[in-house]
Amino acid sequence: MKKMTTRTTVLMQKQPLKQKQFLVSGSAPAELLSVCRYCSSEAVPVIQVSRGTLIVTNSVCVNGHLSIWKSQSSYNSLPWSNLMTATAIMLSGCNATSVLRMFDHLSVQMFSMRTYNRLQSLYVSPAATMAWDAEQSSLLDQLRGTDVILGGDARCDSPGYSAKYGSYTLMDLQTKKILDFQLIQSNEVKGSTHMELEGLKRALGFLKDYVNIKEVVTDRHSSIKKYMRISQGDKKHLFDVWHVSKGVLKKLEAASKKSGGKDIRPWIKSIVNHIYWISSSCGMDGSVLYKRMKAVVESKFLLTDVPKLSPVYQTYALEVFHSVVNNFAPKSTHFFYSSMLARLCVAALYYNENCNRDRAFTKDGVQCFSLVYPKAKKGKEAVVKSRPSPATYDYVLLIKQAVVSRREHDCSSYSNAAGDVEILQNHFPVSLTQTFEPFQKADLIARHRSRFQR
Repeated sequence: MKKMTTRTTVLMQKQPLKQKQFLVSGSAPAELLSVCRYCSSEAVPVIQVSRGTLIVTNSVCVNGHLSIWKSQSSYNSLPWSNLMTATAIMLSGCNATSVLRMFDHLSVQMFSMRTYNRLQSLYVSPAATMAWDAEQSSLLDQLRGTDVILGGDARCDSPGYSAKYGSYTLMDLQTKKILDFQLIQSNEVKGSTHMELEGLKRALGFLKDYVNIKEVVTDRHSSIKKYMRISQGDKKHLFDVWHVSKGVLKKLEAASKKSGGKDIRPWIKSIVNHIYWISSSCGMDGSVLYKRMKAVVESKFLLTDVPKLSPVYQTYALEVFHSVVNNFAPKSTHFFYSSMLARLCVAALYYNENCNRDRAFTKDGVQCFSLVYPKAKKGKEAVVKSRPSPATYDYVLLIKQAVVSRREHDCSSYSNAAGDVEILQNHFPVSLTQTFEPFQKADLIARHRSRFQR
């Protein structure tokens, strides 16, 4: 008996997580199924069922033999590739609308946007949340009872004062691991500007039961300073140097743009690096320029905050995490609460897995560097940065396993999954439009007038 090859073994896999997917043109299965499997005579295959990525064909030969062929396996009428494709869209951080449009341009049969939203809300989002909960529990069990130095920062889903979501993240600055994040919807607080403080309160309240919070490094948000001083006085509160220097830089640049203030610009870089040195050695006391610079560097708020600058730990790693979040949840795209929460979970899982990657080396053992032109230098200077080793995606398999398990065991039908999700969503804030007065679409259409209509 001929021994089966490794490739044949892969093709014979029945488990959805181990099956490879192939892009096959329509003529290929038609040619394959045009021969009867029973008598090898000519057969005519006809697509009988088409459901997303699944097709079911019936082939009838000249001798009357009927053959049924399915392009993939299903579970309770749900094709596995439908579920795995919806999972892959979220795990890759892609926009579902763009992905489905790409498949349409490629003439690849795919499910609709409505089906994607259903699969995402019933299976993918809950599985991603479960995977993050398991990761977070493991981290906190390792750190239970230890002293930690936390870095905190907020991210809104859109700039300005009209953000719908705000997420606040607390990171262990010694290990660079995300310990907790809180997703706040603007209608849970007085307004979008209050989401940062509320996120910090919730995150600290959650972590206090697991770790001893020794220090907290944040930006200079006024409400956070007050809260830490009054309500968290037992914790040392420090400020991130980059946020302070960024604020000074903006104020100095604004001062240099005023009438007659162009001579301030050459000093800005030095002032940012050596605030006290430039204020004491410039030697222009009494001049208009000196007074403008002095108003910035000797600001009452700045001088109060300088002694609280963090000497060792900074929050730059949180900025890196926020860039990861932007990949999974772009600010230009709207997400519903459950989807936004799930994408934050995926971003946290990716970051925690890859935050401490080793440096990359060639086969000859030479360290790899990348040539970078800093935007601020406008091409006048260049620097090299060490290149990290390739990212890993072990968390993807964990989420896929959770998705399959949820379909096979916990929620084997849409109705069961919908009931389970409804229980989970009871803990979510109500949507922003739920409290609005409803309007009849027909009435609005009747009253609609366009300036292009004469």
